[in-house]
Parts: sequence; C-alpha cells; structure tokens
Amino acid sequence: MSFKEDEYYDEVFQDLDLNEIEDLRFENCTFKNCKFTEAKISFCKFVQCEFVNSDLSLCKIHNSRFNEILFKDCKAVGVNWSLGSVGDLNFEKCDISMSSFHKVDLRKNRFLSCRAHDVDFEEANLTKVNFKDTDLANSSFKNTNLDNTDLLQAFNYTINPNENYLKKTKVSKEEALSFLQFFDLKIS
Repeated sequence: MSFKEDEYYDEVFQDLDLNEIEDLRFENCTFKNCKFTEAKISFCKFVQCEFVNSDLSLCKIHNSRFNEILFKDCKAVGVNWSLGSVGDLNFEKCDISMSSFHKVDLRKNRFLSCRAHDVDFEEANLTKVNFKDTDLANSSFKNTNLDNTDLLQAFNYTINPNENYLKKTKVSKEEALSFLQFFDLKIS
C-alpha cells in the first residue's frame, strides 16, 4: 500500500503489508493485523496510536517518533527503539525479544504479560515501569535506573545491584535473594 496523504487522524488500518514508510504522521490511528516486518520507518510520527495483533519484527526505525503508543498482542522482535524518539510506549501480551531500549527514557511505561528475552535495557530509565507477568530471560540491565520499578511479578531476570540504580524497586523475596550472588559473601 502507498499512502496518498502525509497525515492521518483517527483512521483504522487493517491487514496492511508495509515494507517502507517515510515522512508520515499518524495520530489516534489503529493498526490491526498489519505487517511491518523488516520495514523501514523513516521520519514518521506516531502519536496516540494502537498496534493490535501486528508484526513489527526487525523493522528499522530511523528518526521516527513514537509517543503514547499501545502495542497489544504484537510481535516486535529485534527492534532497536533507541534509533527513534520514544515516549510512553506500552506493551501488552507482546513478544519484544532481542530488542534494544539502550539509553531510552521509558518512565512509567508498561510491559504486561510480555516475552522480553535478550532485551537490552542498559542505561535506560525504567523509573516506575511495570513489568507485571513479563519474562525477562537473559535481558541486560547495566547502569539502568530502576527507581520504583515494579518487578514483583516479573520473572527470569538477573539484575546486579552494584551496576544499577535500585531505589524502592519492587521485587519478590525470591528475586531479592538472587541479588546476594553479586556480593562477596559466605552464607551458611
């Protein structure tokens, strides 16, 4: 599909298969069952949009803005979000494995019931982020701000408290005990 306009408001796009979009603005739009796999997204703006049951895996973001976005039941594997400008990204029941949020400010965002294997959260600001029911296996946290982050019902994560900022971070007792492995202790 080729877009005829430069700006779209309050539109619903369904079953699109896109490989490149450039210089477009979408506001309050919904993308259902759309395929952005390996698509090049350049100089675009997405504001208050929803992506539902769509595939954004390996899409290449270049100078594009995503603000107040909900991804629901989506696949967004291998996306480097740090190459765009993002604010208020929320993921529900999504697979975001092998993606990068390196140095991205994700304050108050939600990752609910997601698969987030091998995700790069290094140097990201995850203040007040909710990771409820999210599988964080092999995801990396280094110099990450986890102030007031809710990891209480997240699982499979390893966080070195010596390399990250933890203040009022919510964790389960079991996960809190895993932090001890990073200290030179002899526990008997």
